[in-house]
Amino acid sequence: MMELRQLKYFIAVAEELHFGRAAERCHIAQPPLSQQIKRLEEELGVTLLERTSRKVSLTPEGTEFLRRCRDIRDRLEEAVNCVQDMAQGLEGQLRVGFIGPASLSKLPKAIRAFREQNPNIRLDFSAQSTTEQLPMLRGDRLDIAFVRLFGHDTRGLDTLLFLREPYVLAVPEGHAFTSRERIDITDLEDEPLIFNQRIAQPALYRSLIGSFHKAGFMPSIVQEVNTEQSTVALVATGLGCALVPASSAGDRRSGVVFRPLDGDLPQWEITALWKKKNESVLLRKFLDVVAQFREISDAVSA
Repeated sequence: MMELRQLKYFIAVAEELHFGRAAERCHIAQPPLSQQIKRLEEELGVTLLERTSRKVSLTPEGTEFLRRCRDIRDRLEEAVNCVQDMAQGLEGQLRVGFIGPASLSKLPKAIRAFREQNPNIRLDFSAQSTTEQLPMLRGDRLDIAFVRLFGHDTRGLDTLLFLREPYVLAVPEGHAFTSRERIDITDLEDEPLIFNQRIAQPALYRSLIGSFHKAGFMPSIVQEVNTEQSTVALVATGLGCALVPASSAGDRRSGVVFRPLDGDLPQWEITALWKKKNESVLLRKFLDVVAQFREISDAVSA
């Protein structure tokens, strides 16, 4: 079977057109070199070199074979350089999943900083719900996921809390609440509210409902939606108020005002997840950058 060293020897002879110089170049004695070239021709069933006492020249088949051997050599060198760069975290691909609200956090800034520091790294993004991202992570279709955990199974996964912040109240422009500096959860009795869908985060949904129970009433839910962005959009229509993460206040959508909300409410968190067995240098470099942009607020609703 043809060997890579035979291709290396052939390239040397074809470029030097002299067996002695080619042997020196390959750090091999001339007789073994000649034997390897002869064996290569026998394996191919093709004459690659014309040999006379005066000179060595390429046959047409030899000229074409040289072109293709150079291509193989170049591709092999590229592959070697690529895997060496990957081992050092200088090149490769990272697949990043995130929930929609993460786009309102400092995650975009973290990603930009990483890209500027690592221009040869390809980042592939996937915007999915937490429920969708977890099996993608375990199935090696994602390298890291930014999710909202609440009662989820994280066995076999490492975690890094990226964002923790309180809820605020999104209020339609012109609503009576806009004249107040803070809103208490008890003020929301009989107030039409827009909630995230129960099916998306059932444990969180139950926790929020429990907060209203502790305040002494059941919330009046007029609409359930599947994203925070949809929630804010509906608030702008005047349909009702909504509990949203504090970072949503950065959404300068016309028709919505945000006010601090007091009450016994869970904190709003985004957590980075990755498989414990993932020892990628590239992932570690990404996590090092992400850690610089964490936002962990100790403020709690009171």
